[in-house]
Amino acid sequence: MRVSQSVKEETKAKILAAAVELIITKGFKNASMREMAKNAGVSNPTIYNYFPTKEKILYAYIEAKHKETAKILEGIEDFHTYTLREQLQTLVETELELYLEDREFIIEIADMVFHSSGLRLETLYGQNSLFTEMVADMITIAIEAEEIAEPPFGEYLPKLFWDYYIMVVAYWIKDDSEMFENSTQFIDHSMGVIEALLQSSILNRANDLGMFLFKTHLLSSLEKFSVKKTGFAKIKRKLRGVLDDQ
Repeated sequence: MRVSQSVKEETKAKILAAAVELIITKGFKNASMREMAKNAGVSNPTIYNYFPTKEKILYAYIEAKHKETAKILEGIEDFHTYTLREQLQTLVETELELYLEDREFIIEIADMVFHSSGLRLETLYGQNSLFTEMVADMITIAIEAEEIAEPPFGEYLPKLFWDYYIMVVAYWIKDDSEMFENSTQFIDHSMGVIEALLQSSILNRANDLGMFLFKTHLLSSLEKFSVKKTGFAKIKRKLRGVLDDQ
């Protein structure tokens, strides 16, 4: 008998909830897969079918929160009328709100990422595709609406915003202010800086400066070698042709 997709999703969510609760109580290292399965009301083989390792549970939790955030944003009737800054800020704040009930669990993950060798930050990047897709869509819409000019290397902005988001989470888990007021102000001020950067020409000017320095210094360095080594001369000519097209 085949199990329906909805039943699979329900089972997965049940296992995740049991795992999060157990990890909060016992810590990641002391929480066993066997006990997670027991608390979720599933067999040992079943939990391993869904999550081969405990690390996979962490990744699944993050991905689940991204999906929940996307659903919440889609449910905001006038979300498309928000400015780019308002959309990005709502994205970040919504995710933090979803993390709030499992804050001890997030602290456990953060401790593994930032303070131990149990989990590496780069491994989390495999779970950020939905997050970066949401950011990319927001930026694209803002460009099409002429809210911002198309920035140089714009394809990297969603990933850079993910890095910013990780920094926000790292700040939030250390925040002991009332109602996380410091985190709220940190997000507000930092988003103001991001907004100013995207709406100004500074990114394009910085790109122009970088290209200028790259052209002049790299090509002049190659020039010194081209006298004796014709191979460098050929490389220099090709580089100049490519850079002149920029």
